[in-house]
Parts: sequence; C-alpha cells; structure tokens
Amino acid sequence: MAVLHLRSSRFNKLSLRPCVQVLGVMLITTAVLCSPPRVRAENEEAAEPAPETAVDASPSAAHIDKQSKKFAEKYEVSRIGQRDIGKGLNFYSLEAERALGQKIADRIEQRTHFIHDRAVIDYVTQLGQRLVRHSDAQVPFTIRIIDSRDLNIFSLPGGFLYLDSGLIQAVDSEAELASLMAHEIAHVAARHATRQRTRMNVWKGLTMLAYVGGPAGFAVGELAGLGVPLEFKKMSRDAETEADLLGLEYEYDAGYDPEAFVDYMEKLQVREQQMPKLFRKAYTSPFMRAFSPYPMTSDRIKHAQEAITALLPAKKEYIVDSNDFEDAKSRINHLSDDRGTSVDGKPVLRRHLSGASIPGKDGKSKSDGSDNGPVLHRPWTSWKDAASGILIK
Repeated sequence: MAVLHLRSSRFNKLSLRPCVQVLGVMLITTAVLCSPPRVRAENEEAAEPAPETAVDASPSAAHIDKQSKKFAEKYEVSRIGQRDIGKGLNFYSLEAERALGQKIADRIEQRTHFIHDRAVIDYVTQLGQRLVRHSDAQVPFTIRIIDSRDLNIFSLPGGFLYLDSGLIQAVDSEAELASLMAHEIAHVAARHATRQRTRMNVWKGLTMLAYVGGPAGFAVGELAGLGVPLEFKKMSRDAETEADLLGLEYEYDAGYDPEAFVDYMEKLQVREQQMPKLFRKAYTSPFMRAFSPYPMTSDRIKHAQEAITALLPAKKEYIVDSNDFEDAKSRINHLSDDRGTSVDGKPVLRRHLSGASIPGKDGKSKSDGSDNGPVLHRPWTSWKDAASGILIK
C-alpha cells in the first residue's frame, strides 16, 4: 500500500506540473498583452540603474521625470507624422488592415442610406482630409455621411469614417465637428482596432495550450482567463483616452480650437445627468466603470483639459466656425424638412386649407375632400429611431 501511495503522489506531481507551467506562462503573457505600452515601458525602465549624476533625486522622482520626458517626446505635436504612433504588436499589415476595413465597409454600403447632396459631401470630405493631413495616419481616408437623425460617428480599420447627418445638426460649430472627426482619425492612425484584435487572437491561442495539461490544465487556464475580459475592457478605455489626446493634437495642428472637444463633452455630460436617477447611478458605479469600454465622460473632460494645458501651446487665433459649415448644416436641415421631419427629428405638422390640394402618391395633386385643417404626415422610421443616442467610438 505504501508503494502504491508513493506512485500516486508522484503521478499527481507530474500531472500538476504542466498545469502550473501553463498557468505561469498565461499570467505573464496576460500582463504583457493587456498592459498599455507606456506601462510596459515604465516596468522596463524601472529595472535600469539610476544615473550617477542624479544622486540628490530619489529613484521614484528620477523615474517619473524620465517617463514624463518620454511621454512628451512621443506626443510632441510638432512631430506629427514622424512619431511612433500605431507601433506595437500587430499581426495585420497596413494592406491587410485596409482590406479588413473594406470588407466591413461593403456590408455597410449595402444596407445604409447616405446623404447625396454634393455640397454637403464636399464640405465634410474637405474637412476630414484636412484633419488627415495633420495626423499620423498612414492610409487614405474614405468619408461617408449616413442619412440618419442619430448622433453617431465611427471609424473602421484602414481609413473608413462614417458620421450621421444628425451629428452635423447637433454640433454648434465647425470646430466641434472637427474635434469628433479627429478623434476617429486618431483611432485609425494608432491602429487600435487591429492591435486589439491581435492581442485577443494571441490570448485565444494561448488558452488552447492549456489542453497540454489535460482536463485539470484546461480548468486552470479557464480560471486564469477570468480576469482577461476586464483587461481588454481597460485596453479599450486606454485606446479611447489616447484617441482623445491625438484628436486634440490633430485638430489643433489643423488650426481648430481644441477646447471645442471639451465643449462637446460637457454637453454630453449634461445629457447624461438628465438620465433617470437610477440609470445615472448605475452608469457611474464602479461595476460599470470596470466593464465599460469607454472612460467616464468626466474623466475624458479632465484629461482633455490637462492635455491642452501641457502639450498644446496657446495660439493667437483658432478656427471656430465657417460659412461653409453653416451652409452644410442648413442644407441638411432642408433635407430633413423635405422628408417631413424637423431639425430635432420630430414629425412636422402641416396645415392645409379647406379644399386645398395635397400631393398624392402618384405625384399628382388631389383635394383633401374635408374641412379638417391639420394633416399629420408621418415619415417612415427605421429601427435606428428607437435607439437614437450619442456614440463616439
């Protein structure tokens, strides 16, 4: 029985050894993949000996000074287009990234209605291309305006940018519109989508390695992976924070007032504060902060103000608004009126006098045949109408 017991113990040790090794590899890889590049740099530099000349300074102070200098060099606004923005672990070449974005864009084109007003298209395209020229982007951009009352704007890998016409109606100046477009251009320039997708693919591959330890090893891998979704959420928040910073620099370098981004975020914050108390409390809870892919709006405002103060030297004048912006906004408003909707997206109540003619479905006029004055023309609505909101990805 003693011999049998010894063999059983040896077997347990041998079977657990691969599990422990897999767990160690996966935990180390998680720390590397899911930590922001700046944090990894801090950890690497922390192991370096302090310079002999910095005898009076504490190691922590010297480390902070070194990191501050490195951060300032990376995001030096005068070096836009010559920086290491977008560098990091990425399995996608620029060509593959463009192909991925094109594939998604083709699907959007098939099921989306776009604005066809040439003056509006030219204005938004020229504004976007101006921002692209003052960015770190390495790919050409395609910009499309979705005919929608929603307030969304988003970008795809490889240089595809989409914004709702409702967003153009909602912003108060060209500088505000430029700030939101610059944010999306920053996501493409930093290659956030493919870099995050690469890290997720790497993690999925490592998770499969847990099979080498048998069922017990796979269980260990599953336990080690519980915290990974939270880490990827944090990666998404870090990407949003970097896009905010880069977007501020791009609009600043293009001549626009960077405070316009803060202005829009403050209006978004007011909108959030108007939510029911229960939803507002849940939205700002620590749980939501951990699982949300976006930073809290208050944090975005704070970080943007700090970046403007620290990285963007004040200019004598900025571009805030233009006649072209007001003209484009007016043309979109007219398009909304032609569809029977007001600027805020509500149906328009049109009055017809008794015996007045009303256009029929065939385009010919016909009498209303009644003395009732008001006639409510209700426009066709899509599924988006029920989910209208603000989305800055």
